[in-house]
Amino acid sequence: MNGKQLSLGGTVFSLPQPIFLVIEDVGWWQGYDGSVKNEPFRNGFCRRHCLDDYRALTRLAKRLSMRIAIGMVLGEWDRTNFLKVVTGATWMGEAWDNRINQGPWLEAAAQYLCAHRQFLEIAVHGICHEFWQNGQMERSEFHDESGQMRSEAIVRRHLEAYATLLAQNGLGDYPRLFIPPALFHSFGNGRESIQATLKSFGIEYITTRFSKARLYAVPQHPRLAWECGVGLLERGLSPVSWDMAAAAPILLDDNPVIALHWGNLLHPDPDQNHEIVDRWADMLTAKAAGLDFILAEDLAACWRQAAAYFLADFRQEANSIIIDLKAVPKLPCFTGVIALKIKEAQAKTRHFNGAKIVGQITGEDAIATIFLLPEPHQIKIEISNPDYS
Repeated sequence: MNGKQLSLGGTVFSLPQPIFLVIEDVGWWQGYDGSVKNEPFRNGFCRRHCLDDYRALTRLAKRLSMRIAIGMVLGEWDRTNFLKVVTGATWMGEAWDNRINQGPWLEAAAQYLCAHRQFLEIAVHGICHEFWQNGQMERSEFHDESGQMRSEAIVRRHLEAYATLLAQNGLGDYPRLFIPPALFHSFGNGRESIQATLKSFGIEYITTRFSKARLYAVPQHPRLAWECGVGLLERGLSPVSWDMAAAAPILLDDNPVIALHWGNLLHPDPDQNHEIVDRWADMLTAKAAGLDFILAEDLAACWRQAAAYFLADFRQEANSIIIDLKAVPKLPCFTGVIALKIKEAQAKTRHFNGAKIVGQITGEDAIATIFLLPEPHQIKIEISNPDYS
């Protein structure tokens, strides 16, 4: 059992763990892995990417009723070759020439992403994922392999270049989620941290593996942390290898974030992409059934639910169920609506003190999902029922 469950008067209450899908390495046009010839680690895919590969992600999002996060690398979206003047951004340096990727597919994909932004949310995953020092590829773009952050000037220049690529292609506002390329990251050095720099660009959320990060301080919790107003959530291991195409669905652990790579969800024949994503949708939907888990509708819902799941004190007091949110940091990324699942043989009237019900769904399995918005300045939600006394 992974959810937090309590029983009272024949009713089972669960504070479920969220499930949220993050797809990394979206945005490449070339499919092959170029790392052996000083180019980026791409998807190791057998063909060029195409519009149908984005349609597959939308299909998956619709099946899950989830706004999926797509970690985009945008270097191959450069329409003017301006990256030649961005230090370390490409393997060609000042000779950068992106004409091979400049074509009508750029406009088609950009229009598609804008028209389907309610299903797919762009996250920053870098320009070309790596960094080229004196022409030689190093992992990765924002940190070296020891987790040492590159100079703030370089980090800012790359984040600014990402903004330019977004603007060139009409891809909307700056993202609110950052996914460190190759998961090389750092945490705990306050105003000198990359979190401080990312926050200045409007980023509020990060998902990474704490075990791969350079830690100047211990994260506040093994699964989530916060620094400079940014919330970090443990990503865990990907269930399948980054370069496995058309991967069969499998789960390794129960982290809230399920991280896949674009090629995992794609078929060598793009007309058959739906076969792959439907299998993953079936598995994730089945996993979220019952009391223990819930599919998060977007990344904000995932971070809020994860904070409640990991940090709240979920307990019984006399004839009431208590959700004590005292330990949840008062940051926008961790506060707001949370979900509670309830299973009972017959519906009862109950009172919710300290929170307002803003939504309710009852499934065929007689499990009701209640969405609760804590009242202002309230840190304790009490659920009571006159029948319990």
